[in-house]
Formats: sequence, structure tokens, C-alpha cells
Amino acid sequence: MIILKAEITGFGKYHEQQFHFDRHNQLLFGQNEMGKSTLYQFIAAMLFGFPKKTAKKKDYTPRNGAAYGGKLWIEIEPYGEVIVERYRQVDRGRAKVHVNGQITNEDWLATHIQPLNQALFADVFTFQQEQLNQIDKLGEEALHQSLISLGISGSQNMLQQVARFESDNQQVYKPRGQKLPLNQALKQLGKLQQQIADKESEEAHLQQQYQKIAQIQSDIGSLQARNQSLNEAYQENQQRISHWALYEEWQQIPDRPVADPQQAQAIKTFYQTYQQLTEELRKKEAELDQLEQGQASDKYFFYLDHEQPINHLLQQQVEIVRISDRQTAAEAKRAQAIQQLNQLVTKRQWRSESPPFLTPPIREALQRLDHLKVRDNEIKRRQQWLAEKAQPLEATVSRLEQQHPTLAGGQKKRNGSWLLPAAGLVLVILGFVLGFLLGPWRWAVSGVGLIVIIGSFILNQKSSTNPQQVKEEWQAALLQLDLIEEEQAELQEEAQQQQQSIDRKQQGLLPFFGQLPSEEWADYLDAYEADVAAYQHYLQEEAEASQAAQAASAALAPFEALFQPYLDWLPLHNKAITDKLAILADFAKEMQTIKLSRLQQPSTLLAQQLARLRKERADMVIGAKELLQQQGLDQPAEISLWLKQWESAQRTQQRAAELQAMLTPIFPEKVDEATLRQEKDRLRASQAQVQEAIRVQTEDRQKLELEVAASQKNGTLNQLYQEESELRAAIQDLAVAWGSRQLAAAILRDITTELSEQQLPQLLNAASTYFAQLTNGHYQQILFEQGMLIVANQSETFSIIDLSTGTKDQLIMAIRFGYLSLQKEQPISPLIIDDGWLHYDSVRKESLVRLLADFGERYQVICLSSDQEMVSYYQKYQQPVYDLSKGCENLVDRQIVE
Repeated sequence: MIILKAEITGFGKYHEQQFHFDRHNQLLFGQNEMGKSTLYQFIAAMLFGFPKKTAKKKDYTPRNGAAYGGKLWIEIEPYGEVIVERYRQVDRGRAKVHVNGQITNEDWLATHIQPLNQALFADVFTFQQEQLNQIDKLGEEALHQSLISLGISGSQNMLQQVARFESDNQQVYKPRGQKLPLNQALKQLGKLQQQIADKESEEAHLQQQYQKIAQIQSDIGSLQARNQSLNEAYQENQQRISHWALYEEWQQIPDRPVADPQQAQAIKTFYQTYQQLTEELRKKEAELDQLEQGQASDKYFFYLDHEQPINHLLQQQVEIVRISDRQTAAEAKRAQAIQQLNQLVTKRQWRSESPPFLTPPIREALQRLDHLKVRDNEIKRRQQWLAEKAQPLEATVSRLEQQHPTLAGGQKKRNGSWLLPAAGLVLVILGFVLGFLLGPWRWAVSGVGLIVIIGSFILNQKSSTNPQQVKEEWQAALLQLDLIEEEQAELQEEAQQQQQSIDRKQQGLLPFFGQLPSEEWADYLDAYEADVAAYQHYLQEEAEASQAAQAASAALAPFEALFQPYLDWLPLHNKAITDKLAILADFAKEMQTIKLSRLQQPSTLLAQQLARLRKERADMVIGAKELLQQQGLDQPAEISLWLKQWESAQRTQQRAAELQAMLTPIFPEKVDEATLRQEKDRLRASQAQVQEAIRVQTEDRQKLELEVAASQKNGTLNQLYQEESELRAAIQDLAVAWGSRQLAAAILRDITTELSEQQLPQLLNAASTYFAQLTNGHYQQILFEQGMLIVANQSETFSIIDLSTGTKDQLIMAIRFGYLSLQKEQPISPLIIDDGWLHYDSVRKESLVRLLADFGERYQVICLSSDQEMVSYYQKYQQPVYDLSKGCENLVDRQIVE
């Protein structure tokens, strides 16, 4: 569509003015309040109708009383020039459209400018500053909707068809409609069904036939629901049908085994017989109570009921006493062991958190301490021996130094006289150094070395009595003293280490021995180990006694259980089992005496009958025990609850079978999107099957209705049935037609949506190209991430929030141009820009004019502006500029005088 001319009779400030428009890019220049926005509003009013008067919208009604409206010349392919004439006071503002000499209405105009409507015209083909601030319209869903509305994807014809389908359906049925055909038919059906129900309630003898008819009608309703479900499945095309809740219920039903119906019947029969015997026993007991009224015979009849088990229990008295004695002996032995354990615990102060120590580590530590003490004594004896040995040597040195004071001075050494002492010295040193390797032999080696040294000095003294010999004797004594002092120092260091080790060992043993002297530790440990051994012995003895007592108690447990039936009749509570035996024996003896005295009384006969019935019932329970155990039943009293549970499980399985029969055709297996697409043909076949079933059920229902009619005294009910049948047929025809149109419209909408999704990448590519031109290459790409629009340059990406106001305007304008470029082969509407560059600097304005000049080669662009700078850029790129202030004639000149 191209706008050729606007003739304004009266609209806002304009009256009796004409405006001609170029087919390409153009700028309509005028200062503020010159009517640029009014001209845009006039074009929108001519195409889509006059705006409604509100307090928040400007009123364009002429103040001079002129006619409110005018004419708009547009060009629509293939009709050529079309004139749209619209006046507010004429035909309630409806348009009169002149097409090729003929006059038509605005419906023709709306149809032939589709998909253009007022919303699309404002959102895509109009650039106003307030619209450029609507960043929220840059979401992925909004872009999809605009693509569908534009019909760029080839969806225009489909949208028109969808509109026709929806319009036709609106004439047939609305959810809240009152006068539409299907609404009225449904309302009439409800009233008719109420009349039928009232009539049926009056004829009770026909209820059975009516129930059958109602059941068939219910089945028909189910089949119709199935048919409707198939329609909905076909309509949705990619969605599951409405039976999903039933499918989930079916899947949630547990696949648990249920008792065989024959077994259940056998249990039910047994339970009925058991109940009959119980009831008979109750009656006999009531008769016996009447005969024995006033007599203390309860214990006697209790004895008659339990005479045999009582005698059997008394026959086992010897075995019970033997086990009881064994239990008593075990408990006495256990008590004695516990007493001994308590004495040991008291003696040693043992507790559960401080059990007896493990003595082997303590014994080992004590042995190591003894070894250390032995070694310490050896060191002390060696130190004493060395001290005794050093005393004569010190006396010799002192004597020689007193006799020869010059010995302390330095003199020359003799060469040969010291060889033998040196050898002795080497032996002594080797004895001490290698003592840890030689063991006891080190003292022998050291002794030999000392003997050699002493012998050498004696020889030197005997061989010479000169001062030199005296000096050598003095030096030998000093050497021996040095060796002794060195050994004493080593022994002293070793003694200190030994003492430290002894102290550490004793400190580690103090928690066990306490303040006891170390000399008594060994005896204390022996006594402690003896107590530990006794403790363990008594522990084992107590465990064995406990085990024996438990075994005896376990052996007595079955006998104890045999006394349970008699607890309410005899004083057996808190009694030993031997005492219980004695009490029971006395009771049996007493009852036997009563029995002998009452053998010929009627109550005795009744008691015998009661005993027989109880035995019969007990035998029956024993005979059915295996059957009951198969179902986990221990007592007949549990059968009632079990039967209820079985019936519930049976109903659940029946429900599962019903759901399986219903849902298996719908959910034969898990499906995916591709499979659902292939289900279209199968759904059509299923529809035919369901309709055939409805026909069969309808025929059956009609047969039953004829039978009812034959038995009626009058034809009122038959007439109502006939009316209902005809009305249902009419409703079915209307519903099928309505559903078919709904289904077709849904399919066309889905196809349109899919086509728009294919066009979205092309839109982003085109918008990216225009955005790069508007920003002079600063941004190169527009794309989506997680449904949010972002822009990118060569190195990084930016969210819309990070952009400046001018860049945001450029982004929205680039997307608008992207829309228009996708449908450039058949333009839908001109592009109208009303001062959409208020946030642009000079560079951005020039980039926009350059883009508009290029875009105007293949598209009609109408710019409305009061910006003088835009005029200069339009003139720079040789684009037409019109001055709104100089009237219509100057518009044709395409010039402006600055």
C-alpha cells in the first residue's frame, strides 16, 4: 500500500488542506505546533477509524465547526488508486471506499490491507519517540507475534481463513452466549432432559428399561466424549488428549496379585458356615444360661470346654517340673557368679567405663623397667671400681711431683721408650670403643692394655733410675688417670640416660600401681592378674548360667502359653509355673467333683452339645487352615476385613481393566513429536469407528425406547424421547461443524507460528545489517540469548540495559527496518517517522538519513520533523524536503528556503 494524497476537511488545526506524498523517501518539515503529529493521526483515522475521546488523549475535533474528517488517496495492488472517505458525523464514522468507480465499505478496506491493522500500523510502521522507549517489545515472543501479524512468512491467507472460521463459529456458539443456535439447542436439551426425568420418576415400573436407556445414553456420552477427544487431539496436533488423568490413574494402580475368585468364594462359604456355628453356639449358651440362672456354673462350663487341654497339660507336670528345676539351678549359679563379680568390682573399683586393665603390656613394661635397673646397678658398680682404681694412681702422681718438681715442665720425648705404653693404650681404647661389640671381652682387652702400660713403666723404671725414667712413670700414671676419667664421664652420661628411662617407665606405670612402692609392684601385678582371671572366669560362668536359664525359659514358654486361656478364671498371675500347675490341678479336681454330681442334669446335655459344636467349629477351622494361610489369615475373625479388602482389590483390578480397555488405543506406547504428527490419519480412522459405535448404541437406545413406548399408557414420554433424539441430532450436527472449524483454525495458527519461527533468524540478520549501518559499524550483530535480546560487536556482547538512550532508539529502529525488509516485495504500509531521532547526535542523524535514502528506493518513507539539521542532511543526500508552513503549493516544489 502507498499513500498518494491526503485531503483534510477538518481535523485538529487543519481544515480544507491537501498534502501530496512522494512514492519514495521524503521529509515534511515544520516547526513545533505546525501539525506534523496531527497529519499522522489523520492518516491513521482514515485507515482505521476515529480515535475515541478520553481524558488522556488529544481531541482532534475541529473547533470551527467544520466537518470532522476528510479523504485519503492510497494505492492497493491490483486495484490501483483507492479513495478512503470518512467523516465522524456520517454513518457513525464508518468509511466509504471508492474502488474503480464503485463504492464499498470499510470491511473491504480492512480485508484488502490485511494483515495491516491499527496495532500493527502503530507497532511496526510508525516511529514516534514514545514508541522508541518501549524496550519491553523486543522480547522473542513479541517479535514472533509481529511476524505473524505482518504475514511475512506467507501466513496472510491462512490468517484470513482463521478469521473466517472464528467468525463463523462466533455465529454458532459462545461460552456465555444466549441466542446463538448451539447455545439455545443446549439450553433446550437441558430443559427437555429435566422434563424426561420428571416423567420417568412417575413411572416406577419402567425404571429398569429407563436405566438401560440411561446406561446406553451414558455410553453414547462417553463415545461422544471420545469423539470430541479425537477432535481435540487432531486440533492440538502436538498435544496429548484429555485422557491423561485416567492414564496416570491407570499407571498408578499397583500390579498386585489378587486371590482367585474360587478361593475367595471358598473362604466366604467357610466364613458363613463359621458364623452359623458361632450363632448356634451363642443360642445354646443362652439356653444354658437360662437353665443355670442363679447357679455358679461359669467355671464348671469353662472347665467342660477346656477339660481335654487341662488334662493334657497336667499330664506333662513331670517334664515341666524338671525344666523348672533346671532353670532354678541355672539362676542360682548365675546369682552366685554375679555376687563374685560384684565383689571383684568392689575390690578393684572396676566400672563399665573403666574395665580391668590388659596386664600383658603392663608385665612387659615392668620387665623392661627391671632390665633398666639392673643396667643402672652395673654402671654404679663400674664407677665405684674406677674410683678405687684411680686412688693409687693419683697418689703416685702426687708423690712423683713432690719428689721431682720439674716434672710439670716440658721436655723432649724419647723415641723408643713409649712404644710399649702406646700399644697398651691402644688396647685400652679399643676395649672401651669396641665394648658394645665385644661384650664381656672388652674388660679383658682393656685389662691387657693396662697391664702392658704398667709393665712398660716398671721395665723403664727398672732399666733406668735416671730422671727420664721417673718422668716416664709420671706420664704413664697421668695417662691412666685420663683414661679412667674419660670412662667415668661416659658412664656418668649413660647413668643419666638410664635414670631418665627409669623415671619415664615408672611414670607410665603410675596410673596402674598408684602410690604403691615400686618394690611391691611385681607382687601387686601377680595378685591383679589373678583377680582378672577370676573375673573372666565368673563372667563366663555367668554367661553360661544365663544361657542355660534362657534355654530353660524358652523350653517353658510353650507351657506358659498353655496357661493363657485360664488366666481370667484362675489366680495364675505372677505365679511360678509349678504353682500354676498346682492351682490348675486343684481346679481340675474340684470341677471333676462337680461333673460327677451333675451328669444327669439338662444343663449337662447342653454343655455336651456346646462341646460338640465347639469341636465341630474347631475341626472346621483346622480343615480350612491351609486355605486361610494361603491368604495370610490366622484367625476366622480376620476374614471379614479380608473379604472387604479383596472386594476393594477386585474393584481396583476391574477399574484397571476398564482403564486398560479405554486407554490402550489412546496410549499404545510412548510417543514423540514426530509420532504425533503421523497420528493424524489414525485419528481420522478412530473417529469413524467411534461414530459407528455411536450409531449402534443409538439404534439400541431406539429399540429400548420402542419397548418403553409399547408399555406406556400414553405417548407423552415417547414424544419427549423423540424430541430429545431430534434435538441431539441437531446439536451433534452443529457441534461437529463447530469443532471442525475450530480444529482447522488451530491447525492454520500452528502452521503460521511455525513459519514465523523460520523467519525470525532472517529478521535478526536484516536488523543486524541496519543496526551496523546506524551505528557506523560499532555494533555488528543482534541475537537472542535465553529469550533476551542482546547486541554484540567484534569483541563482546551487551544487554539492552547497558546501551545508551540513542543506541536503544537505533536498535528499535533497526528491528523495525528488519520487519519492513522482509516484506519489501509487497509493502504492506508506508513507513512514517515522527521526530524519531531526538536522542541522536549529528553522526547518528546522518547515518539515519543515509539509511532512509537507501531504503526509500524500494519503500515509501514519510518523515515528519522540526529538526533543521535533518533538513541539511536530506539536502546533502538529494532527498525531497517539503515545508509544511508554506502550504500545499510549496510541497510540489520539493524545496525549502532557509
